[in-house]
Amino acid sequence: MRVLVVHPEDELQTEPWGSLRWDRVIDFGKAGEESDAEAAARFGCRISRLDEFRSHFQEMCRVRELLALGMGRLNDSLGLDWWGLTSILIHQQLELAFLLGMLANTIQLRDEVHVTRPGFHADALRLALGSRVYTFAASTNNSKRSAGHYVRMLKKFPVPQLLEFFWDKTDPGYQFRGVFRRHTRCSTPVVLLPSSYINVSRAAINYAESLPDMRFLLVATRRSGWIENRPPNVSGRWLSQYASLNAPSRKLEYQDLVQRWELVRSELKTVPEVRTLDVLGCFDEFPLRFARGLEIRDAWRNVFTFESVQAVICADDTNPYTHLPLLLAVQKKLPTISCHHGALDGRYMFKRNHADVLLAKGKMEEDYLVRLCRIRPEAVEIGAPTLCEKVQRGAGGREKRSIVFFSEAYEVAGGRARGFYRDTLPPLANLALSEHRELIIKLHPSESVSDRTRLVRETLNSTQQRVVRVVGGPLQQGLLDQAWCGVTVMSTVVIECALQQIPCFLCAWLESWPYGYCDQFARFEVGIRLREPAEIQKIPAILQGYHPSSAIRQNCWTPIPSQRLQALLGLGRHQPTIVGARD
Repeated sequence: MRVLVVHPEDELQTEPWGSLRWDRVIDFGKAGEESDAEAAARFGCRISRLDEFRSHFQEMCRVRELLALGMGRLNDSLGLDWWGLTSILIHQQLELAFLLGMLANTIQLRDEVHVTRPGFHADALRLALGSRVYTFAASTNNSKRSAGHYVRMLKKFPVPQLLEFFWDKTDPGYQFRGVFRRHTRCSTPVVLLPSSYINVSRAAINYAESLPDMRFLLVATRRSGWIENRPPNVSGRWLSQYASLNAPSRKLEYQDLVQRWELVRSELKTVPEVRTLDVLGCFDEFPLRFARGLEIRDAWRNVFTFESVQAVICADDTNPYTHLPLLLAVQKKLPTISCHHGALDGRYMFKRNHADVLLAKGKMEEDYLVRLCRIRPEAVEIGAPTLCEKVQRGAGGREKRSIVFFSEAYEVAGGRARGFYRDTLPPLANLALSEHRELIIKLHPSESVSDRTRLVRETLNSTQQRVVRVVGGPLQQGLLDQAWCGVTVMSTVVIECALQQIPCFLCAWLESWPYGYCDQFARFEVGIRLREPAEIQKIPAILQGYHPSSAIRQNCWTPIPSQRLQALLGLGRHQPTIVGARD
C-alpha cells in the first residue's frame, strides 16, 4: 500500500504528489470539507487525519506526564526550575510524537510512506518505520529556496511583526538594546503587569482599571506588548531598561545549568517520546534558551530591585519571559495572580499553576479549568475585570447591517486559510446577498491584510465580492454595534459577542486546536455550533428561534469586586492615591 502524508504547510493536491496514485492519504493539516472532497475524488480514497488518533485528551495527559519527569531537576540559584520554564516550548512536539507513534502502529510492514516534505513529521515516522519512509525533498526544497517563496512569506506578516522577529532573533536577552535604555530606582509601590503581547497587556490593564487609586506598572518584553494610551494609574516600561549586561556570575551559573541538563537529558532519553525529540534535535537549543533565559531572568530581577513591586498579575504564564516575574514574586512571597488573556487556555491540561490564585472570568472558564484541566478547585476563583459601561448596556438598539466573520491565523494550528475560506466565505457572501447585508471579514492582528485580501479575491466571484469588506487593526466597538451575527472558527471574540448579546456561530468542523474549546462554548451556549458549511444558510432560521439564556453573560464574565481584588493583591488602604501620575 502506498501511503501519502501531507505536511500542514503543503496543499493536498500540489504537484508532484497530486498527480500520483495513493491507497491511503493522511493530512497532517486541515483544509476544509470542499478541499477534502476534491482531494478524495482525485485520489480515490478518503482523506484521514492525525487528529483521529486523539481520544478524550489522552495525548494531553501523556504530555503532562512527560513534562513532569524533569521537574525540580534544573533549579537555578533563585530556585527557578528551568526544565519547567523551557520544556513548555516543546509541548506540541511531545504531543505530536505521541500521535505519530500511534499512526506508525497502523502502517503495515509492506507499506510505503511518502511525506510531502522533509522535517519533523518525516523524521519521526522514519525513526519508527525505517527506510520505508520517503520525502518529496527536491521539489519542496527548490520552492523553499526561491526568492519568490521568501517574498510571499514576508507578505504574510505585518511589518511590525517582522521587526519583532528580527529583535527576537538577534537580541533576545536585551544585551544590545539594554545599552541604550536604562532606568533609575523608584520607591512608589506598584503591582507588576508583565506582557509580551497586546492582548496580554489589555487583559492586565483591565484589572488595573478596577483599582483606579492603585499604582500599576506594565513592563513589556516586546513592542507587541506595548500600549501607549494607558489609564492614569498604569505606568509603562520596557524590560530592556532593566537588562544586566555581561554579568560574570551568570556565565558560571549557565555552565552549571548546562552540565546538569546533560545528565537529565541522558535519563529522559529512556522515554520513547522524549527519545524521538532528542534524536531529532529538539533539545539542541536548550542550552541557548538557558543562556537567553538567564539574561531575561536577571532583567526581571532588576525590575524587583529598582521598583517597589508589591504584587504581580500575570496574564500569560505559558510564555517563559512573562512567567519568570511571577515565579520571582512567588520566591519573594509576594501576592500573585494568574489569568488568561483569552477565553480559555487548554495548556492548563499539562502546565502547572504557580500563582496564589488563578482567576477565571466566569463559570464557563472555571468549569473548564477544574473539570477538563484538573486544576485544584481551591486554586481557581471567578473574577473578571469590570466591564466598561458600553458592554454592560449591551448592544441593543443598533442597526444590524452586517455579518462579521472573525478570521484567525489558522496556520498556527496547522490549518490552511485557503481551504477554510473556501468552506466559509462563499456561503456567507451568498447569505449577505440574500439578506441585503454586508459581510465584514475582521482579521486577527497577526494576519496580513494584503495576503488575506488576495485569498478573498481568489475565493469569491465578483458579485460576492461586492458585499465583502476586509478589516484589519484592533477590534472597534462600532463593528460590533452593527453586527447582525458573528461567525468564526474558534476565536475568543465569541465572549465579546455573548456579552453584547450578539449571536456568534462556530464553524466547528474546522476547529484545529485540540483543547475542546468549541465544545466548552457550546456547553455554556456562548457560541452556536455549525457542523458543516451547508448549515451557514440556516443561520436566519436559527436566529428566529434563538432565545439565549439570561445566565450566558454571567457564565462568561462575572466581575471581581474591587475589594476582593485588592485583598488578593495584598494591597492596604494606606497606599497613596496616584491618579494622574504617568511616565
